[in-house]
Formats: sequence, structure tokens, C-alpha cells
Amino acid sequence: MKSDIIYLERVDSTNAYAKKLLNGSSAGEGTVVWAGEQYAGRGLGENTWYSGAGLNLTFSLILEPLFLQPDNLFCLNKAVAVAVLHTIRHELPGGIQATIKWPNDIYAGNHKLGGILIEHTILGTAIKHTVIGVGINLNQEKFPAGIPNPVSLLQLTGKQYDPRNMLEQTISNLAREYSRLSSAECDEIVSEYDANLLGLGKNLVFTASASSFNGNIQGVDDLGRLCVMTEDGVLRKFSHGEVVMQ
Repeated sequence: MKSDIIYLERVDSTNAYAKKLLNGSSAGEGTVVWAGEQYAGRGLGENTWYSGAGLNLTFSLILEPLFLQPDNLFCLNKAVAVAVLHTIRHELPGGIQATIKWPNDIYAGNHKLGGILIEHTILGTAIKHTVIGVGINLNQEKFPAGIPNPVSLLQLTGKQYDPRNMLEQTISNLAREYSRLSSAECDEIVSEYDANLLGLGKNLVFTASASSFNGNIQGVDDLGRLCVMTEDGVLRKFSHGEVVMQ
């Protein structure tokens, strides 16, 4: 995958800009939209993604995963999460554990360090194109009130980070995992994603439909649902937004 990088000093959302390029047929697979500042960055659902100007890494990557069937889309999510996890783990000291918080956040300990937003366009039974948005907190030291548990690499390591360097590392990791995915290595990617889930193997408290229960995360299925074994031995599956892990 050869990347063509478009740099913007300031944009509302790199995902939105990438989709405009696609609508105008002026971008192909591997196009990267990288912004110094996003003033209307987005996360999953109605969530926003805040990033101070010039401090962090925010970019979107355009892919054309025609080899994937719509019912196997979440394997791409898993590949992207694994790639971003590798970027972050490379920078962290050994005493700090980085994990994937289902479905697509990257955590260091109990703090959110990175996030991923993936948007697909499906034509018939095939995926026409995918826009992958990635945000990694690099050099930010102050975050607005109300953002849950944010942290940056600078706060964790005391080091300043070059966004261009981190962009190149992340794109390299994404290209590697995307190649594995296109080579039908989905099972290996799934195993790595599941093995690095935040809370895996721990007895936790979950809330769903206004009631709480104890359970243990078993993994994430092909549809992206979190699989939780309750303390009474029932396997329950939840889509994004249906359950909260406390």
C-alpha cells in the first residue's frame, strides 16, 4: 500500500475531508489526510475527539478492501486497532501496559491514549471504500474538563514526539496489518486483538439495560459484539452502546 499524504494545517475532520475527496473521485487507496488541527473531530457515535492544535496526531486513511465481505467488516477494525496498538507500545516504557478498549480505543493503564473511527461505504455486497480515522495524544498536557480519562505519550514518558515520525510509524503498521488481512490471516489478527482487550480475564461489573451484572470478557465476535460470560454461566453479546464496563 503506497501512501499519498495530504497535509492540512486546520480542518473540521480528517474523515469528513477524506470522504469529500472520495465523492469527487480525487483520491485512491492509500491516500492519507493528516491535519495539524481538527476543530470538529469525531469519535464513535455522537462522541467528539478533541486535539490541541499542533500537539497530537490526527489523520485519516482511505482503503478499498474489496476482498472483505460486509459480514466480516469487524476484522478490519481489529486489524486497525492492532496496528495502532503496536505504534503506541513501541513508545511506552515496560511498566505501562497498552491495551484495546472495545471496540476501538487504545488505553494506557486506565487512561485513553488513542481512538479510531472507521466508516464504510458499501455497494451491493461489496465494500466500495473505507475511511479510517486515527487520533493519538502525543504532546498534550492539558485537556478540557469532561473528557473521560485522557492521557498523552508526553505525560507518560516525559518525551516530546514528532507527529510526522509517529504518522509514518502508524502508516507502516497499518500497511502491515492490512497486508495480513488481505492475505487471509484474519484468524491471527482476531487472536491478537482479543488477547489485548482491556479487562480480558478479569471479573468485572457491567451495566446493560439499566441493570448491573458481574461477568468476564471472552472476546469480540465477527460482528464486533463484546462477548461476556456472566457469573451464572450465560454468554451474552453486546453491540457498541448496549453495555458499559465499569
